[in-house]
Amino acid sequence: MQLVVWMKAAKENHKPSTTMASKQQLQGLATKDIHGLPPLSPISQSFSSPILSLTSILVLELDIPFTKSEMIHQIREGMIPINPRISSMIVADKKGVQRWKHVEPTIENHVVIPTFPAELSLSDYDKHFGEYLSEVAMDKLPEGRPPWEIHMFMYPTSNGAQTLIFKLSHALGDGYSIMSAVFSWCKRVDDPSLPIIFPSLSGKSPEGGRSISSRWYRSVSRVMSKCLNTVSDSVVSLLQGTVLEDSKTAIRSGTLRVELQPVEFSSVTFPLEHIRRVKSKVGATVNDVVIGLISYTIQLYTKRMTQQNPCGARVNALVILNMRMLRGYKRIEDMLKSNNVWGNHCSFLNIPIPSFSYSENLCPLNFIVKAKTQIKRKRNSAAIYVSGKILNLIKSVFGREAGTRFIHSTLKNTSIGISNLIGPTQKISLSDHPINGMYFSVVGAPQSVFFTIVSYMGELRVVMRTEKGFIDANMLVSCMKDAYEKIFEAACGKESTNCII
Repeated sequence: MQLVVWMKAAKENHKPSTTMASKQQLQGLATKDIHGLPPLSPISQSFSSPILSLTSILVLELDIPFTKSEMIHQIREGMIPINPRISSMIVADKKGVQRWKHVEPTIENHVVIPTFPAELSLSDYDKHFGEYLSEVAMDKLPEGRPPWEIHMFMYPTSNGAQTLIFKLSHALGDGYSIMSAVFSWCKRVDDPSLPIIFPSLSGKSPEGGRSISSRWYRSVSRVMSKCLNTVSDSVVSLLQGTVLEDSKTAIRSGTLRVELQPVEFSSVTFPLEHIRRVKSKVGATVNDVVIGLISYTIQLYTKRMTQQNPCGARVNALVILNMRMLRGYKRIEDMLKSNNVWGNHCSFLNIPIPSFSYSENLCPLNFIVKAKTQIKRKRNSAAIYVSGKILNLIKSVFGREAGTRFIHSTLKNTSIGISNLIGPTQKISLSDHPINGMYFSVVGAPQSVFFTIVSYMGELRVVMRTEKGFIDANMLVSCMKDAYEKIFEAACGKESTNCII
């Protein structure tokens, strides 16, 4: 009860509502022709609507705290110049088309500092931060100003001396946009003059050693397989956005407008080197290992919570794809220069979650092998492009709102969401304030569980945004730790797994 009182007081004292100037701007815009303003992209408009409102949360854990004045200065000098959208608010014209209106933001109104009792233990501040992050995630961004804010948790936790919460409307851009903007704002700790380094992506394996006839046969077979996969996946995608719905399970409540239910966040961190060792043993990719790990976690969680096997239930993951990377990896610095980093250049890939009949002799690596097979099949399909055409057709025939409802139903009808990003390999700092850890999440997606994964300084952090009161977050974390330990042991033998909560 005390925590609720403190949080309410913090919001009343530090979180400003729409200012009088902003209200006057909105009133003025209502009578002014705004059709010449740049419109939001169709997908950004779908992500910022009464039907579907997605928000990105980025958390930075700092070794050295900022003061409020330092943060305001950094926002003005470092963040605002990154892109005009950061100093633009969303307005709608007479036809309901959302557009970007440039304003001069009052930065102080975008910085929120909650107040909690002083000189508490780290465990107490960990609890307060978790509760505060959950409340921040559920609050709506104020209207009449650029759709972002920064919360400064000015108390130490077990992960840092201070924690910054960046909350931004998904209309500004996808997770790649937001993380790239932050990285462009940062410098390396070891040598600020050097560029930030990100893990390289391996290319395709060569096909040397095969005869011409063998390669020809494989090419024809691949084309035919791709055509069949594209048709099948496109039909499933259409049905998933309309009538095909996952089963109600221990990880999917099926609650109407579940995105309005309270949420909580939890995370587990793994050594990236261990993930790579597992992938090498299985002949998979890091993504295959992560999907397999999540699948095994879900099986363990379902078994422990319901004493039932998930095998037979319809359980699908909706994986968010970065469409910028489909034609080859590009450096963030190059994309920022070309301005290709901004916007929502993303699509959805529907992947069935592998499950097996429960057995004491079940090999955990089966989950990775099956995930690898399914992802490989999905890659040999052009369904993500066809699905984009289907969405455009729905919007053109039935209207923009129908397209938004289709996206909402696609999310709602699947069990979980998954999004991952690649972070720097070395420690970085935000204006000489070293970042000890970072993670992100997506709020507003109508799913009971949403997984986000980010790599940083040789570690892979998996964050779970869960429906509070339905998902047992502590049990889910425990199941993920157990799944990881069993997978690592099966691949590499018994040794320390160094799993961190």
